[in-house]
Amino acid sequence: MNRPEPGTVLFSRYVESLASGQVWEYDFGTKQSVKDVAGQTHLALNRPLDFPPIESAIVAGDRVALAVDPNVPQICEVLTGVLKTLAHTDAGDVDIVLWDEATDETIASIADAIGDSATIIRHDSGHREALRYLAADKEAEPIYLNRALVDADFVLPIICTRPMDALGRHDLTGVFPSLADASTRVRHRSRMHDYNAKQDDADESQIAWLLGVHLVLTVTANPSGMAGEIIAGTIDAISKHISPPRRQSDQFPPAAPLIVASLDGDKQQQTWANAARALVAASRYVADDGTIVLWTEIDSPPAGTLARLADLSDIDAELEREIEQPETDAEGFLHWDDAVTLASTIYRIANDHRILIHTQLDRETIEPIGLGAIDSAEQLVQLSQSYESCGILRAAQFAGSTIDAPHRPDVQCE
Repeated sequence: MNRPEPGTVLFSRYVESLASGQVWEYDFGTKQSVKDVAGQTHLALNRPLDFPPIESAIVAGDRVALAVDPNVPQICEVLTGVLKTLAHTDAGDVDIVLWDEATDETIASIADAIGDSATIIRHDSGHREALRYLAADKEAEPIYLNRALVDADFVLPIICTRPMDALGRHDLTGVFPSLADASTRVRHRSRMHDYNAKQDDADESQIAWLLGVHLVLTVTANPSGMAGEIIAGTIDAISKHISPPRRQSDQFPPAAPLIVASLDGDKQQQTWANAARALVAASRYVADDGTIVLWTEIDSPPAGTLARLADLSDIDAELEREIEQPETDAEGFLHWDDAVTLASTIYRIANDHRILIHTQLDRETIEPIGLGAIDSAEQLVQLSQSYESCGILRAAQFAGSTIDAPHRPDVQCE
């Protein structure tokens, strides 16, 4: 059954308590629930969109690599369904390659669920032995990907559905840049955050083709952060299937002066990376000079550049320094600090909006990074009394995009 596991965050228990004059909830994705996640995964891979059943694409002995976003709802059940399907083919060894966002707890849960049916690998962008050359980018800089992906005969990305990811020509599979080398990720981040750079996604759109990716498995979250829809298909078919995101010019539901964006879902969702995704999504719904409340159960303190955010007078200068005064590690790669991305996102949105956050951390940890703290549901209710209207964005980490690209133009939906 599709029931929340212990420790799952469900904001629905607080919704009716908010005291604004009007309270509404924004819709995206789906409100459905998948009762048998493993079974639906098996069915999706045998009936993909615009592609034959997966067994017809796998030759006897093929090494299979699963390129996995660890934030996929009910990931253990999804992987159980994938491995069940592969067991009915002639596939050889299977590697599960997780983005480096995967928590130790998530990896342990996957290991318990799958046993010895596959090898679990958490990506390391700075470890040369774990990488293999794929191609050169437009500037003739080398692009390395996780070795297990390049060495595989068949690569199956398993990703969350996020509406903004379907825009433009960037990689929809989640492979790039999340499973690339550190230098490639730094250069990609610089392009995404450079006001003057031409936002050319040609490199991204070619990665899946160079890797030979033909099929993608996607999981769409419902407002509870659980699996609401599971489909497989070609990249083009998946792109057409994803619902377009809200445009900033949309009139209904209206923008609200107070937005509550929650990280509904399991423990893996309670990360600073997902908080940043939720913040970006919420910024598309909040009124000018409005307030955004992030409702999370994050229990890990901010680290790296994020922990120093309040001391940084110009985060853009920090990003520029990465390229103009690069630091390299012992492996010869540029130094990759994901906290720089998170700090940049928070810094940018905090310039236009007041940001408050609920976590499992104390105020002394939160306030130095420039965020206000919400300690309890009662405080949130009291806050909401000060606003005529309030909008709620549940499972907000799935409502925007995987990668923050602040200088891409607003959405143009047909």
